[in-house]
This record gives sequence, C-alpha cells and structure tokens, in this order.
Amino acid sequence: MTADPATVAALPGAAMRAAVLKALLDEVKKAYDAARAQADTALLHLHSTVGVRTVEVRLPGAIAPIAQITVPEASAGLRVDEQALLDYCAREHPGEIEQIPAKKVVRPAWRKTLLARLSVEPDGTVVDSATGRVLDFIEVRPAAAPMSTTMTFKDHGRDTVAASHREGRLSLPELLQGTAQ
Repeated sequence: MTADPATVAALPGAAMRAAVLKALLDEVKKAYDAARAQADTALLHLHSTVGVRTVEVRLPGAIAPIAQITVPEASAGLRVDEQALLDYCAREHPGEIEQIPAKKVVRPAWRKTLLARLSVEPDGTVVDSATGRVLDFIEVRPAAAPMSTTMTFKDHGRDTVAASHREGRLSLPELLQGTAQ
C-alpha cells in the first residue's frame, strides 16, 4: 500500500497551520480570561455598590448590542438538619421513610416535595404551607454575594464580531494586547 502523494504533500502545510492556530488559540484564551476577569470584576463592583445587574456589549461605534453580561440572581438557600427532618417525617409522615441497608432515610421525592412547599415568614421562621407547622429544623441561609457573571450573545452577535474582524474593523493584535477600545 502506498500513500496518496497529494495527502503526503499537504501534510506539512496542514500540520503547520494546526500548530500555529493552536498556539494562537492559547494566546486568545489567555487574553479572553484576562478581559473576562476585568469585566466581571467591574460589573460585580457596580452590582454591589449601585445594583447594576446587566450591561449590554457593543462594538466600537455600533448601536446594536452584540452580547450582554449579567450578574445572576442570587437566591437564599435552606439548611436542613437531616436527623431532625427524619424524626419529623417518622412522626408526621411515616410512609415517607425508606429503609436502605443499615439506615433509615427520608424518601428523596418526599424531601423535594416538602422543601418545595415551604414558606418563610418575615421573621425567618420556616413553615410547611400544607400543614401550617413550623419546621424549626430548617433555617434560611441568606443568599451569597454573586461571584461570577454570565455572557449571552444576542442574535447574530457572533456573526457581527466575525464580520467586523474580516472587514478590518477589529484588530486582533490590539484585542490580544488589551489596547482595543
């Protein structure tokens, strides 16, 4: 069996292109990580000081946004004393207890149902809204401060960036150096 001469002839160029593009990809990734950290830090600061949640991203001189960066809504969580939950269910909902090898547990589906129907009073007291019972073994954990953001491209946002680059309106070297505005 012999190798196809055209394939052999194309290999050095294809290999060089792959190596160069991989090296450039690594450089772009480093620049992206730095730019994203800078944008996240600025938005998180604005969010914590004046409540800004979302910024729209525009290319220089453009009116239409190409993307948006958003601080996700933080939600309060619940801390459950699992043994107290098991004791409560054993008394009030014994059919919702399972025996697995060597221990009893609250059925996961029942746990999810119970947690979904809880209400929290203004003083932080947790109540089973179906029975009106105060569940003192569950407490509300305040929402943690957001630590990250999400970036979402608008319709055609990525295409707009690619076209702007192809048409010379965006300079990749400037973007990599962090000097583009």
